[in-house]
Amino acid sequence: MGESAPIADGGRRPATDGGESSDTEREASVDADGGVDTTTENERERMGDSQRGRETVGGRPAGRGDQPATKPGDAPSTKRGDVPSTRPPWRRQVASRWSWRRKVGTTEAWNVSEAAFPRDGTMAEKARHLLRYAVLAPSSHNSQPWLFLVDGDEIRLFADHDRWLTVADPNKREMYLSLGAALENLLLAAEHFGLGHLVEYLPGSDSRHAATVVLQDNENNERSRHRAPRLFDAILRRRTNRGRYQERPIPRRSLRAFRDVCVEDGLAVQFVTRAPTKQSVAELVGRADRRQFADRAYRRELGRWIGRGAFGDSWPEAKIGRLLMTYLNVGPRQARKDAELVRNTPVLAALRTKRNGLREQLQAGQAFERVSLLATLLGVQTHPTSAPLEVPSLRRELQTQLDGPDWTVQHLFRLGYARSVATPSPRRSVESVLLD
Repeated sequence: MGESAPIADGGRRPATDGGESSDTEREASVDADGGVDTTTENERERMGDSQRGRETVGGRPAGRGDQPATKPGDAPSTKRGDVPSTRPPWRRQVASRWSWRRKVGTTEAWNVSEAAFPRDGTMAEKARHLLRYAVLAPSSHNSQPWLFLVDGDEIRLFADHDRWLTVADPNKREMYLSLGAALENLLLAAEHFGLGHLVEYLPGSDSRHAATVVLQDNENNERSRHRAPRLFDAILRRRTNRGRYQERPIPRRSLRAFRDVCVEDGLAVQFVTRAPTKQSVAELVGRADRRQFADRAYRRELGRWIGRGAFGDSWPEAKIGRLLMTYLNVGPRQARKDAELVRNTPVLAALRTKRNGLREQLQAGQAFERVSLLATLLGVQTHPTSAPLEVPSLRRELQTQLDGPDWTVQHLFRLGYARSVATPSPRRSVESVLLD
């Protein structure tokens, strides 16, 4: 989930909703013999199930061919793995022309009531309620690149390519991190309301179909050990804080707690606390900012999202911000600001994976969301700092700065203490991301 840029008049920086520790704290977060998977996306897709996997909590593990029963009133069935048309109904298209907020939503989406969960309803009705928590996940530039299809007991998660940031995120890494965060919120909500789940990653031949979640009765009330009940409570409170953090160190027990929720195979979190390493990363952040903002295509893309009100600005602020961002190069000023933030942050965290496929990116997004929710409970603020990861040559330098290129850095973010952010970023409603 890449870091977005400021409005060119020096206003607040929009949300982007996404190291090396001291000698005494350092733990073996990354295996020394882990190699980077340089397989291309097309090659990964041809590999089929070697890039796919499943996670089951509660209920009966389902086979690939199992089809959950469809209850009366549920949506019509679509063959698992099929990608339905992502073109919205004509009524939605017409409405979008008259409502600029429809592109990014409003803060009303955060007003979710647990009491409204349909405990006596069909599984499809329960699934639609769970999505109210999924859409609150962080995403790159608040692009919210997700679509969902509810089919009986199934929830299918798709990438919305209309919201793909082709300049800032040409390899779709940040898109799949964002999808992973939404998936994690969905699973946390399912377990909170007593449902089991089976997750199948990349189940179809089209990579737009990121995952399928099959909801199941959970008679034994089983829970994932890394999804503590309190994490669900933080979903509505989680915010991205892009301000300056206090110099106050984060206790080691908190860092251990963050590490404990990063449980996926082949994934590790690395903490940077030493000043020399943070200084090196800060220089990379500054260089990345200057390079990206010098690119007019990057500024146009970012300006387009600012103009849509993706970061909670009023209509006039958003439109003015788009013009300023598109036609002014604020790179040098932003580079100084971002480098200073990184240099003075107590802890930088890097999520790294042994392989570099779409599944690993989805799971890194899941891990990031768990860390963010746990940080919310501990009073710790988070802020993605992904600019060096968006420039290929600087990404390689970052790998080296963080003790070698053995495991791929999927996400980089700051951790620290600061005054909490009160107002959330706007979100699209479930109805606007639900496929017919």
